[in-house]
Amino acid sequence: MKRFLIPAITAGFLAGTSFAQAAQLNYAYGFPAGSAVDEAAKTFAEAVKEKSGGELTIRNFPLSLLSLAETAPGVRDGLADIGFVLALYNAAEFPHYSLLADLNMSLNLAEPTGKENLAYGGAITEFTLTQCPECMDEFTRQNQLYMGGGASPLYVLVCTTPIRTMDDLKGRRVRTGGPGYARFVEYFGATSVQLPANENYEALGQGLIDCATQSMPELTNYNLWDVVTHITIGAPGGVFAGAATANVNLDSWRSLPEAQRAALLWGAHIVVADGVWNYDALDKANRARATAEGIELVQIDAPFQAAVRAFSEKDMAGISKIYQEKYGVARADEIIAAFNGTLARWQDLVKPVETREDLRRLYWDEIYSRIEPASFGM
Repeated sequence: MKRFLIPAITAGFLAGTSFAQAAQLNYAYGFPAGSAVDEAAKTFAEAVKEKSGGELTIRNFPLSLLSLAETAPGVRDGLADIGFVLALYNAAEFPHYSLLADLNMSLNLAEPTGKENLAYGGAITEFTLTQCPECMDEFTRQNQLYMGGGASPLYVLVCTTPIRTMDDLKGRRVRTGGPGYARFVEYFGATSVQLPANENYEALGQGLIDCATQSMPELTNYNLWDVVTHITIGAPGGVFAGAATANVNLDSWRSLPEAQRAALLWGAHIVVADGVWNYDALDKANRARATAEGIELVQIDAPFQAAVRAFSEKDMAGISKIYQEKYGVARADEIIAAFNGTLARWQDLVKPVETREDLRRLYWDEIYSRIEPASFGM
């Protein structure tokens, strides 16, 4: 009862109280306190409070109010006002947005820059808000307003056994967090196991899986240091970009006066930029920490490297057909071509980014400053 009481009170407050008074929104995310997402949520709350002059506040609920799997329906039904929605976990409800996220393996076909997630986070956010009306309609049908996405650093294999060659991966049970990674492990003769990221610790510790596809920051976000012995660099590659970082319940959004909607949009550029930046910084830190913890960083051999690229080329060539046939995405070819252009532009835009403030400014100038709070989502 207590779990559902707080958001219900908030919803009633929003619906029945004059907005001459302060309002509070609840933000649910299935990541623990101290994680990269939690730290971004804190700066989000601070930014909204400051921008609104204290008239709008955000109350954060890390890994408590809603789990990762519960967040999409929870935001839809008003159990939380704002949520970190993993749209790729619900591809049938969000097929167009999932297509954009599923194009991430195209990064395996380019020279590494170290800023892949900064570029992809900006590209998927801008494209969804400005060039993909089908994406926005998908969120609207789920009673949500999309406020921005994000992307992880390059994906690796965190394992309880060394994976250096293609033969090492064959026959292994590998947790995958999206359809592209499922296709990857099956291509190499492994078994894809679908699990939410917050179940990796138990699954690895109990031997239910041999590896998990994820980014290096998740070692800290989900405290996997005790159960991981080897980390394979170079496979599967790509980034996870299937999150909608701060989707807002439409009823809650439409209940806010324009000034508070403007403050929430200002906060959105902070939470999106900081989420991406925090992951990037933690990726670098965890590569050093892994060695100190006695975890072996394994580089894939040359034949495996070539095979990863071959898979990525084949996967990108066939992805339009998958989304047309399985999810009815009629404009798949057009969307892919347009998004690839947006991503290329963002790969150039992030080249001079060196600080968190640089990334915040870039996201604001290129995306959020162009959104009109009076009409957005109304």
